[in-house]
Amino acid sequence: MTYIDGQLKLFKALIENSILENGVSGKASVIRSSQPINLIHDAVKHALIAEGVAPKQIFPSLGNTKPEVKISGFLKQKNQDVCAVPHNINRAPRKITWGPLAAENVDDENGELFSTNTLVVNIRSQMSSIAKNTDTLFERTFAEALNLHMAYPKMVTGEVYLIPVFEYDDSVMGNKNVRFKNRMTNIAKYISFFSTINGRASIDEDLYKYERCALLVVDFRYDQPKLYESTDDMINDKLLPRDTLLRIEPLAFSSFATDILSTYNDRFSLKQLKIHN
Repeated sequence: MTYIDGQLKLFKALIENSILENGVSGKASVIRSSQPINLIHDAVKHALIAEGVAPKQIFPSLGNTKPEVKISGFLKQKNQDVCAVPHNINRAPRKITWGPLAAENVDDENGELFSTNTLVVNIRSQMSSIAKNTDTLFERTFAEALNLHMAYPKMVTGEVYLIPVFEYDDSVMGNKNVRFKNRMTNIAKYISFFSTINGRASIDEDLYKYERCALLVVDFRYDQPKLYESTDDMINDKLLPRDTLLRIEPLAFSSFATDILSTYNDRFSLKQLKIHN
């Protein structure tokens, strides 16, 4: 079992145990607690460490949720989900003189050089009301990369997004039952969107793109949740039509860390993130 498979099994257990114990409110409570999504945070950290990033350069560290690195973008400041910071560049706090934050008399605690050389990965999931919220979620995801790249065009950014093939059925949760809806999530729409914002190569263009996105398409109906990383598997299981031009492989989680660190090395140097004395 891979690390991400183990985390997805724990994710499923957290959600389903909360339903069995407290129904609808239990599921809402455990999601608000961020316990399930923090499992995916740790999967990202684990993948970066497996590729040679020094554990002490990752914030928050593996198994922890604090401290986060607050990055000051063009429009807003935000605590980033997972950051790998350079060990050879010191923070250089400065007053924010750009964008709407300039009127708020706030500081950027990192400085331009430290922020530019920080690898930033955001992690999200949407487990319910997917169809209703899709457009809003897409807009937010689009805006996050733009906010960062408008301030730091060379910054290497990643997005990891988890969606279920079938949502949990809230109509039976009141009776503390676990069941899945019959209607499948529109997987093709998500692959199309994340393919569009994936693979930013130039530091001068495509500020709305991420250097690497990973889309975790997961079927939680299995005891061991099934993570799809093969287009052929998705076609065989009728998640995509046979004549589809979409491909999940460029969004696969298994190659996420390798790909994003390769881009980082092209722009900076992986030595900045690796183990040092």
